[in-house]
Amino acid sequence: MCPCDADNLPIEITIESFHITRNHDSLLIDCRSEEEHEAGHLKDAVLFPLQQLSIRVSELEPYRDRSIIIYCRTGNRSGTFARYLRTIGFSKCQSISNGYETWGESEPTC
Repeated sequence: MCPCDADNLPIEITIESFHITRNHDSLLIDCRSEEEHEAGHLKDAVLFPLQQLSIRVSELEPYRDRSIIIYCRTGNRSGTFARYLRTIGFSKCQSISNGYETWGESEPTC
């Protein structure tokens, strides 16, 4: 079995599932640009642009065995981010489908 399948978690989840299953140990990542993040983001989201993943991936090591939830504007970048993390052993990472563009206005922001 591939390490990315170890927890049998789907790579993509809905915003509704995120709200139901999110725990306080999970890391919520906004993988959009700084400008997009500043325009609005989910409460408690950490800005970690996809373009910086290859040079900053070591910062995620403390979360290797914890839940990592990633989102972007439409779900494309966050899907890429999640798939990459799964290939390097982060088996509990997931991407929120459809992205902030679809559901961001109804979500709490900071």
